[in-house]
Amino acid sequence: MREHQKGVIFVILLGLFALAGGLISGVQIAYAHEISVALTLIAVALGYRIYVHGIRSLIHGNVTAQLFATIAIFISVIAGLVLPQALATGTAEAVGYLTAAAIVAFIILAGMTTEDYIIHRTRGALETLIKMTPKTARVRRDGAEVIVPIDEVKPGEIVLVKPGDNIPVDGLVISGHSTVNQATITGESIPVEKTVGDRTFAGTLNEHGALEIKVEKIAEDTTLAHLIELVEEAQEKKAPIQNIADRFTTYFLPLMTVIASSVFAFTYFTIGFEIALARTVTVLLVACPCALAIAVPVAVAATIGNASMNGIIIKGGTHIEKLKDVKMVAFDKTGTLTVGEPKVVEIKTFGNYSQEDTIKYAAIAEKFSEHPLSKAVMAKAEEMGINVPDPKDFKTIPGHGVHAHYEGQHILIGRKMIDFAVPEEASSLMSRVESEGKTAIPVALDKSVIGVIVVADTIRDNSLEAIQRLKRLGVKTAMITGDNMLTAKSIAEQAGVDEFHAELLPEQKVDVVKDLKKENIVAMVGDGVNDAPALATSDIGFAMGAAGSDVAVETADVALLGDDLTKVEYAISLSRKAFTRMKGNIVYAFIWNIVALTIAAAGLLNPIIAVILAELGCISVVINSALLLRSKPKPFTQTKG
Repeated sequence: MREHQKGVIFVILLGLFALAGGLISGVQIAYAHEISVALTLIAVALGYRIYVHGIRSLIHGNVTAQLFATIAIFISVIAGLVLPQALATGTAEAVGYLTAAAIVAFIILAGMTTEDYIIHRTRGALETLIKMTPKTARVRRDGAEVIVPIDEVKPGEIVLVKPGDNIPVDGLVISGHSTVNQATITGESIPVEKTVGDRTFAGTLNEHGALEIKVEKIAEDTTLAHLIELVEEAQEKKAPIQNIADRFTTYFLPLMTVIASSVFAFTYFTIGFEIALARTVTVLLVACPCALAIAVPVAVAATIGNASMNGIIIKGGTHIEKLKDVKMVAFDKTGTLTVGEPKVVEIKTFGNYSQEDTIKYAAIAEKFSEHPLSKAVMAKAEEMGINVPDPKDFKTIPGHGVHAHYEGQHILIGRKMIDFAVPEEASSLMSRVESEGKTAIPVALDKSVIGVIVVADTIRDNSLEAIQRLKRLGVKTAMITGDNMLTAKSIAEQAGVDEFHAELLPEQKVDVVKDLKKENIVAMVGDGVNDAPALATSDIGFAMGAAGSDVAVETADVALLGDDLTKVEYAISLSRKAFTRMKGNIVYAFIWNIVALTIAAAGLLNPIIAVILAELGCISVVINSALLLRSKPKPFTQTKG
């Protein structure tokens, strides 16, 4: 049974015993007073978690709300049992003190249980990840399939994954074809096709086909295990604003000792012992800084939980506080604002040749090439449903292009490969395309240019909207890239960033971030190893796609589980909302404590009303923080540029 579930049971039992004790005290039966006292003491005893927590905090030199509650409950019980006049007369004063102690225990325990529940809710995404971690793997050994515990799997072994199974390791597909749901790692809702050469991640779901995977990482080395570790670490880190509440709580105990002693002394000499004791106990009961103690931690837990459930891992409360002040977001270009893979974006044909002809001949020549541009051509041929036969022979000349033969025809690919006159229309097109930062690939057949294929790294579908959302939030944007100036300018205009910096080495990216930091709190978004120095230099580093570079994820303060850039804006806006709640909680809790304390010291409250008044403040803070769990990102709507 979970801790918060056991807590609910104890809260219910405590409340029932306290209620029964209070009701019986007013019934005219034999031993009603004694039964009431016994039931109320049982109720107080059921709050043992409070006292254990309070005593432990005292041993470790910490001052907590539970320590205050323990002191107040102990004094209330002593007052109810030992006050000679109350015991001698059998009047309601003894029961009143004991009932107040029981109510304190009930409300404090209810608050602790509610806090446990909120933290449990915030760890929902973490527990989902943990549940997705396979415990066994089907491994090929000595020609047979055997199921072994995941800890016994070794890198380099071959793991077999059947349809419907969770993939148990990070590895490389060496055989098979399937679709894999990677939502737990990347946040993508659409399954991804996997075939030979593709990488897989532990904890993802193999949906249809069977796969053979060569093991690269297992157990605690997998991407999934790394994400779990990041969330666990994040939940342990305090926000700097928490130090304000901690300092106040630390100095509060000595202050309350002075106030309680002063109230007792003044009332004792002016009114009498019983009233002095009652007021002193009331002051102690109402002074418990429960609301102040949890004002920040519950809000931080709720924020981290909300973020993780929406595919964002914020590595601790300190980063929540920094995020709220971000005024500039700098993006890496390749793989961040753009897809990171060249794609055919335009095909221009000449003579009687069609686009299909141009792509077919280009694909034949590029079929066995490893150049990134050849992959773009082959992908376009597949998209157009073109069957690409093998060339009779082909040769790649680095920096120039490719030439091949097919059915007696000579195919030339690349501007430097074509040593004859190019039509004016084709030359003009290539000049225009290159001025836009794109790559123009002329295709010639038997010394005649039949078409020009335009290839470019395309901007992500969500980049433009992500930039616009940041601007509406009052955040400026920049692009930092190592690409040439023309390409950078083209992408910057498409994305709509405020400024861009191009032709930069990794160390020069660091210098640009430093310059940006002179005027703003800067967040940097990147995805590769070369982004790590800039991520570390920025005030807040965002790792783009937690399944990407381990170095980038480790260096960054925030990891995005996927490639949705709009989550950057959501992380900033959520942190601003969270910090507003934290400040509001602290101010509210402080004022509530001071007002309640003043009323109690004036003798205008009895112990029971004092407890209810004080703990209403605590419950209000918990509810206010819990509302952060209900925040949701704005739905993505593609904005046309």
